[in-house]
Amino acid sequence: MFRQGFRRGYFATYGGRFPEFVPRDAFNFDNHPHWFIGHMSKGKTKIQQRLKDVNVLLEVRDARAPFSSAQTDMVFALGTNVKRLVVLNKADLVTPSVGLAMRNLIEEAGTPCLLTCASQNKNLIKIKQFAMDNTRAKYPRTLGLMLMVVGLPNVGKSTVVNGLKRIAFATARKQGKESKLVHGVKWTEARAYDEPGVTRDVNFFQLSNQPRLYCYDTPGISLMKKKNDPERNTKLALLKTMPDHMAGVVYMADYLLYRLNKEQLFDYVDELDLPGPTDDVRYLSAHVASLLAHRKKLQLYVSDTTAGAKFFIELWRSGRLGKLCLDHIPDLEEMRKLRLLKTQTEPPGPWGPPRYPETPLGLELDPLRDPLSGCR
Repeated sequence: MFRQGFRRGYFATYGGRFPEFVPRDAFNFDNHPHWFIGHMSKGKTKIQQRLKDVNVLLEVRDARAPFSSAQTDMVFALGTNVKRLVVLNKADLVTPSVGLAMRNLIEEAGTPCLLTCASQNKNLIKIKQFAMDNTRAKYPRTLGLMLMVVGLPNVGKSTVVNGLKRIAFATARKQGKESKLVHGVKWTEARAYDEPGVTRDVNFFQLSNQPRLYCYDTPGISLMKKKNDPERNTKLALLKTMPDHMAGVVYMADYLLYRLNKEQLFDYVDELDLPGPTDDVRYLSAHVASLLAHRKKLQLYVSDTTAGAKFFIELWRSGRLGKLCLDHIPDLEEMRKLRLLKTQTEPPGPWGPPRYPETPLGLELDPLRDPLSGCR
């Protein structure tokens, strides 16, 4: 994009890389977006009915919010016969250091974790290795191993299933005509689009023949509305786990701008040809809308702030505005303190605290697995 006339009064003065810019201290959460429609309730019932046949449960999350995007309503009531693997998808949109930190944190809590980029088939082969190494099929020659992917809408569940099938077919081509890896396996793939709510039923796919691997592709199930945590649903809306109009694109763009400024990620300044960072989302949206109109050679009389905000959000979703993790990733010392608080706090009740100390959503705390506390 290119520069046009700017109203510099909207920006703080700066020298170097904006050392004098002071971002907002807090964000006003005056909206509580939530999305739960009919097929999710039906899909939730079907998932629970088919869990008895499953050997490995793949909980797919978005690596840009590894705790907020956890499907906590579906995975905490699993039987001992089901192995669970947390798949942090879209890991290419966060920095490697943050990705490794979140993976280590989840594994320290006692849950196996894998970083993937399903759209590029990165690390998906490790899902098959995990299933083969940690489970044993009761009838391996006839039934084989059964996998199931679960998660919130639009986190990449169907893309994971398709990636596993494509890897199997690519391996069979390299092995030659005598390969029985995908003998009798259909080419049918799951429907995968960059929109929430595309998969509306529980579908069944065979991934390979030798070994026999099958997988249930399930619809994305939104979490139940949590009234005291509007920030979580704002994060989920920004990750496109619900249609954009449920939260409002200007509202989401304002939150994204707040987070980018707070983390001092000023890539948007260069990407949008701005003279400096700003906290005014309406000015930013109007500026982007005018650039889009100039690109399309339109005569603009009233700026379309909604289109500008939508374009700004899509730039971040595609990774062009920097690698931002929306969740706070606590270090081991913070986790040790949380475990100690939870073990030392009295149970909630009329004479005790109203609730246990809050922990990151989607992170299970097991004090027996804390390597720093000395408890075993």
